[in-house]
Amino acid sequence: SNLLLLYLPLCYSLKMMTLIRFYNFVYIDRLPTHSVLIFFFLMIRRPPRSTLSSSSAASDVYKRQKKDKLLSVFPSTTPAALTTLATGVSPGQHGMPGWDLRDQKGCEFPGEPGPGPVQLRVLHSRVTDFRSGQPADKLGFGNEQEVFVAPAWTSTGASSRHLFYASAYQGSQFTDWTQSSEQQSTLELASIMETASDTLGTPEGSDAASQYFGQAVDAVVANVLQHEAAGESSYSYLYTAHPDKHMHALGVEDPAVSQVMAGLDSHLDRLWTQLTTLDATLCVTADHGHVTVSPDEMVELPAEMLDCLEYANIGVHGKGRHAPLHVRAGRVKEFQTLWHERPILANNFLLLTVEQAEQAGLFGPDPMVPVVRPRLGDLLAISINNHTLVSPKEAERWRHGPRAKCQGAHGSLTPAEMWIPYVLCTPETP
Repeated sequence: SNLLLLYLPLCYSLKMMTLIRFYNFVYIDRLPTHSVLIFFFLMIRRPPRSTLSSSSAASDVYKRQKKDKLLSVFPSTTPAALTTLATGVSPGQHGMPGWDLRDQKGCEFPGEPGPGPVQLRVLHSRVTDFRSGQPADKLGFGNEQEVFVAPAWTSTGASSRHLFYASAYQGSQFTDWTQSSEQQSTLELASIMETASDTLGTPEGSDAASQYFGQAVDAVVANVLQHEAAGESSYSYLYTAHPDKHMHALGVEDPAVSQVMAGLDSHLDRLWTQLTTLDATLCVTADHGHVTVSPDEMVELPAEMLDCLEYANIGVHGKGRHAPLHVRAGRVKEFQTLWHERPILANNFLLLTVEQAEQAGLFGPDPMVPVVRPRLGDLLAISINNHTLVSPKEAERWRHGPRAKCQGAHGSLTPAEMWIPYVLCTPETP
């Protein structure tokens, strides 16, 4: 209980909702003529000495950061945070804790089998059940609201601003939903190219990340200047995955991460320099932080514990830090007993029932929406340090043998994952 009290205050004090209230149709038209929101997949709260030196260009973005910071939502994952940004509600109301969700529609009867439980992959061209390969709308999820639960704020009314979205995830149903068909008359889209996986950790990969982000910045500037010349107002949203992709593959401390951050910061400086002569606002933030998970911090569940589970939503890059565990009927107490008998689990994770987590306010201050509840399983295994639950295949790849190496992860309640930067530049900013 003491550990629980230590970590819970990180949730929902100065949180993402501050930003949500700032960027919705109630407030967006009150902002300066041009508003630009830069959303990194990840920016660590403070650059450790091993990652960014005090003299590096990348440290400048932190020098511009105001004293107030934001807290991400729980789970501190990309889908949870971006869906909160898109809807203005907490994960307990929007039901999007991760990219992979276990859910089921309908009631089955003897001799009348239904589709059964599905494993929804949200970040896909169409939300798809990865068990059957069928799109969700063929398995009882007849419309987007049954998948995403809460409406995106872009669908709640028309804005007088011209909207511009540059995103690493263009082409996915999730991104299409956040941008909303309601805005097509004033909506322009652009994609951000991704660094090739085999170049991560090399100068080529870091240079490419900076180059691709720079191209997105150029597109934002061109869009703003176009509407400025026409006497129109604009809202630009730029979302890049480059820092997150590098840290997942290399860990937070790798020198390549510093190079990526330095490149991105130089383009941010260039962007604001070009906006300072206009009536414009620039906001830079993130969806979550990050931790480095070493091979000896990757934790496997033994076979006798896996036998208690129907579905273990775990994984080295994030799921295993807030793991929703779907337990076989009648075996919750057995699983809890086995868990607490193992020091590596009992000493490094909080094992909570979903009801305990909800009562503690982890999923937001409001009561959980009933249709969200099945996606969270029966128990949550929440890491209190860098230890992370991994699948057997991940353990074989990253923990054991000659290919063992650290990985970057996020999703829990630690300060490194929950604190996110909030850089706000306004016409009054020097």
